[in-house]
Amino acid sequence: MKTSYEIAQGWRSYAERNDLRVGTQKYWKAQHAFINGCNVLSGEEGLPPIIQIYVMSGRDIAELREPVEA
Repeated sequence: MKTSYEIAQGWRSYAERNDLRVGTQKYWKAQHAFINGCNVLSGEEGLPPIIQIYVMSGRDIAELREPVEA
């Protein structure tokens, strides 16, 4: 799961640095390109399943947060 959270954190940082606004076409296109890049870099291993589920269901990976341990 650590890889999933690193990808989500990377996306949040990228979107913030580039002033991308959630819900805009530019935001979704950039997220798509970001995920494609992550997929290429992950090689044969591929994207973590939770990231694949978020992408296939149209959810924003920025919503993926590391669970808080009690």
